[in-house]
Amino acid sequence: MYFNNLIENIKKNNNNLNLLKYIINPFSPYILCNHYLGNEITNINLFYSPNVNNLLINKNYNIIKQYDIIFTEVNFIDYFINNILSNINKKIILITGQWNYPQVFIGNKTEFLLNHPLILLWISQNPIYLNHPKYIAFPYGVAPYNLKKYADQLLEKIDKKKHIAFLPINNDTNPCRKRLPILPNIDACEYYKNISEYEFIVSPIGDRDDCYRHYECIGLETIPISNVGDNYKVIFEDNMYYCNIDKIVEILDTNIVDISYSIPNREIICFDYHKDIIMKKIEELKNKDLQNNTENKTENVSFRFKNFLNTTQNTTQNITQNITQNITQNINNNISFQFKKYIK
Repeated sequence: MYFNNLIENIKKNNNNLNLLKYIINPFSPYILCNHYLGNEITNINLFYSPNVNNLLINKNYNIIKQYDIIFTEVNFIDYFINNILSNINKKIILITGQWNYPQVFIGNKTEFLLNHPLILLWISQNPIYLNHPKYIAFPYGVAPYNLKKYADQLLEKIDKKKHIAFLPINNDTNPCRKRLPILPNIDACEYYKNISEYEFIVSPIGDRDDCYRHYECIGLETIPISNVGDNYKVIFEDNMYYCNIDKIVEILDTNIVDISYSIPNREIICFDYHKDIIMKKIEELKNKDLQNNTENKTENVSFRFKNFLNTTQNTTQNITQNITQNITQNINNNISFQFKKYIK
């Protein structure tokens, strides 16, 4: 469904601005969020979500509503913690990511964010946590500067004639890439056409585990062979061949991979596919949070009512006891007076 809709949108309008809205890419969080904190999108003059609030410029933190989505570039996480999270009293959904390096790594700040009571859900490119109820991975996506050429190739008929390929990479972005062949660069159109002809393509990690090639392969019905970490299996599921760099070198030497080819799930490159996953998760957590709030309010009302009853009961007992004591004392005093009078 999602991929077919994507193809229809490409046929209607394949300019780069439109493609950024439909093909998953590093700037996709800007479409998802209500507010953003960063400057990458303005630095490249790419502003395709006019209704999204720029917190860095506007500093209007007071308009943040309950369950709003805030996208924070990695370089501005400290700013987010110190200037926004500390100045709001609403629960929010946080997205972190960035087109350029660096990525987020586990540390005191990430633990603080993960356990903060005002962060209902943390969505992150280049995921660092696995199987946490408040954390969900988000894809990095296709190269944003080649979307037009990539979309053109998506419209072409795919004919898998070849088995395994290794295409040019930047061999300097990760030590593991030093063990792989150095090939001359090729034009993006030729690059995408080559991908579409192979069943498997070697797609090693680069400066980060996630990279364009993973998604570019899957969209063109090719299975990427990669040494990504386990955190990425929630994104790629069984649409990637997972192995270490030693196995990748062996595969290139032998031209043999120990799984059968099957067409990967092309919907992984669709923005709406991931958006629906995210929105379903947010709705689930919102309902749970609202239910907890209702239960807490009910418990508080019940507790206050019990306190009221206890207070009322104690007050009544005290009044009764005081009246009884006063009557008894008066009777005793009267008897004593009468007795003394009688003696006299």
